[in-house]
Amino acid sequence: MSIFRFLKQHIYHPPRQAVKRLKEHFAYAYFLIKGNHVKYGHPKNQKKGTKVLYVGSGKSALEYKNHKIDQVEVLTVNNSHLAFDDFVAYYLCSTDFPKKRKPNRERYGELILKPKYFYDVLSHARYHKLPFRPQVGKTIFLDGLYWAMTKGFSEIYLLGFDHDYNPKRVEKWDGKHIGNEEKLKEIFSSDDESPDAFYGQNTPDPLRHGKHNLSKMFVDAHKHAAHYGCTIYNLSSRKGGIEVFERTTEIKK
Repeated sequence: MSIFRFLKQHIYHPPRQAVKRLKEHFAYAYFLIKGNHVKYGHPKNQKKGTKVLYVGSGKSALEYKNHKIDQVEVLTVNNSHLAFDDFVAYYLCSTDFPKKRKPNRERYGELILKPKYFYDVLSHARYHKLPFRPQVGKTIFLDGLYWAMTKGFSEIYLLGFDHDYNPKRVEKWDGKHIGNEEKLKEIFSSDDESPDAFYGQNTPDPLRHGKHNLSKMFVDAHKHAAHYGCTIYNLSSRKGGIEVFERTTEIKK
């Protein structure tokens, strides 16, 4: 073991993990004081027939136009709000998402930030003694997915989470998080390195976990959905990504 790995494992990580656990304990106390355990409700008491269309920035995001969504609530994440001309019910974004790229406040109903998609989700699972730790803090897709399950939707429909990354971009990607659009254009400048998103540039950042590990996380999320009384459907017509969630061609009535 190198001296760097030794210091990271024995000096850096222990206090960092201790701080994380302490924050979660404080968040849980706040969750109880504010009565959020009542707001989110019991996992087994989902409102049957409540549906949410959860939209990412993959190319299938625009397929929502092929469906009637007037009776479905819409949850967008990061850039995916750009797919919609109209108001959406929920907007979720990561902590480091650039402020200038967020939608105007009148474009969405409820803003979902880390206190809700991370701490509330963990606190809800702890309060109801769910037999697993929700996989929040891994990818923004999982953050939003577990929040939607915690929120109480009985059906979650996915678009724009295709995970069918351009192999040429994967080859060149160095694993570092880069959010600057111009820098990404410089890195992925060849004709065969087109983005996997319907808008702007993107990186296969979730693959930092490894495709096998990422697939396992999705499989676990699929299993966990049963504990929330929820079913997850993949509404996308695109193939070739990580195939875990049941496919459907329509939003069920």
